[in-house]
Amino acid sequence: MAELENGSNPYGENEARRHRSGEARPSARSSSGDARPQRREGQSRPAGSSNAGRTRRTTTGETHRNASHAQARPSLRSSDGTRQRRSAPAGRYTGSAGAQGSRQGATSSRQRTASRSGRSGSAVHRSANGRNVRRGGASAGMSRSRARRLSATGRPRGGRAGARSRNALVPALGIAAIIGCLLVLFLAVRGVAGCVSRAFAPKDEAPAQQQETESQTSAPAAKESPVQIDLVMIGDILQHRGVFESGYMDDGTRNYDHIFANIAGLIDGADIKVVNQETVLGGAQFDFSGYPSFNGPQEMGDAEVKAGFNVILRATNHAMDMGYAGLSSEISFWHTNHPEVGVIGAVDPNDPETSVDDVYVFEKDGFKVALLNYTYDLNGYEDPQGAVSMLDEEHVKRTLATANELADMVVVFPHWGEEYNLTPVQSQYDMANTLIENGADVIIGGHPHVIEPVEVLTASDGRKVPCFWSVGNFVSTQLDSENLVGGAAKVTLYKDSDGSCRVTAASFVPTITHEGVGANLTTYPIYDYTDALASSSYDSNNGVDHSTLTREWANEFCTQVLGSGFDTASGVLTIDPASLEPTQAQTGDSTGQQGLTVVDGDGANAEELDTAA
Repeated sequence: MAELENGSNPYGENEARRHRSGEARPSARSSSGDARPQRREGQSRPAGSSNAGRTRRTTTGETHRNASHAQARPSLRSSDGTRQRRSAPAGRYTGSAGAQGSRQGATSSRQRTASRSGRSGSAVHRSANGRNVRRGGASAGMSRSRARRLSATGRPRGGRAGARSRNALVPALGIAAIIGCLLVLFLAVRGVAGCVSRAFAPKDEAPAQQQETESQTSAPAAKESPVQIDLVMIGDILQHRGVFESGYMDDGTRNYDHIFANIAGLIDGADIKVVNQETVLGGAQFDFSGYPSFNGPQEMGDAEVKAGFNVILRATNHAMDMGYAGLSSEISFWHTNHPEVGVIGAVDPNDPETSVDDVYVFEKDGFKVALLNYTYDLNGYEDPQGAVSMLDEEHVKRTLATANELADMVVVFPHWGEEYNLTPVQSQYDMANTLIENGADVIIGGHPHVIEPVEVLTASDGRKVPCFWSVGNFVSTQLDSENLVGGAAKVTLYKDSDGSCRVTAASFVPTITHEGVGANLTTYPIYDYTDALASSSYDSNNGVDHSTLTREWANEFCTQVLGSGFDTASGVLTIDPASLEPTQAQTGDSTGQQGLTVVDGDGANAEELDTAA
């Protein structure tokens, strides 16, 4: 590991003492030698072109002139109409209907009249020039009206004169009938055309659209069913030599199922199961090593997934212990072997398509929860590629803003605080204030290697935010008993049918690591730990007897740290649901020196605790 600029040990004497002795510190390495392709600048997408408006069509009636009338008949036109479509830009549709009727005078082109010899009458012949020429006797040109007048004067109409009058009347009646039919047809066509024109007119379409809109507005919106998401997180997986050697099998393989074999009841039923993978799973391509620069077998990751964990935290101060090569090897392992698992807090430095600004969102039945992970430091290693998510204020605010846009609620997992301190320090309070004021709904912290109090913080907008300052270790071979007591943070997130979201439950269950050889190294919930188990707890690698870490000792220790709310009988700290109810927004400076209001939690100070093992 690269030394700090001042040449001092970045971990300090206290850290070296806490981690078990006898582990040779590997040679210093620097991450600067790891090459990574230059991260590509984001390219803006070409602006999507909108759909072209629909072509306007107009049908115009034409004016027709009747052959038998000199008067022009007006055309029948319709007006333009507009239809709104939701799936495309509004296009204009114009429809029109016109009908023209023409009245043609119907006359016979030829009159055929039988002409017999010795009879007077008239006949029509076609001349060479196409004109009708009348020839015949004197009465051939007599009109029908004249015949009527003659009849009125008393002149006899019988005989041949009457026949001629009747012959002239027949074609006249036919002409009148044809004209009447044409008139009726014209009126009918005109009426139909008017109806069609009115049907397409915008002034008639608008009321129909308005009625449809009113109908849609008046229909009650379907309510969504309430959705609940349960989340649980356990503490640090610290792969000291005694931890990774516990998984060595006689056939040369490695298996770590035993570490999680006794917590099924603790995490079963949760939708989101989170584990803090404190140290690097660089795999066998590097030498396995413990403190101070860790590298562990990737089979530990297989065991975590088999146990049911589906979210892995990678933003820790040990993330760069193996440089970019080790980080890339671990991220590739997760993505290749367990693509269904969410890995947050770090990205593969060799993948230019990923960024620590990306936000992981878990979704269940439309209820979206964003998960964010940050670390305060990298133990002196540099990260010029920005592969690890840091507790930098600007980065925190930026990613929280994105998370609140993408999700209904936000849970933050900060790697913060001071190691082995049993209470939060001022820097934790300051960062917690930044987190809740920028939209965090739950805070679950880690890194100090001991448990710290659980409190409910109040944001300025009245939201109540449960804050687990530190969940401690889940498994390690650290020397002190207080380092072998960790815990599981549990919260219930709820989205109501009206879309409102809140935290409805929060609790903390302490855990105890039982030291032993091989599969005997495992972790129990505090309520399952017995005196018989305590009597056999022995760290053979370090020669430390942990038989004094009994259930009784653990209950006293947890009561001192967690406060009187910890129930020693059940082994659970339950947050009062009433303290999680939102209140009115804060006005003025009512948050006190630490920048926030503590609603619940009465943990003691570290100085008041008897931490002797």
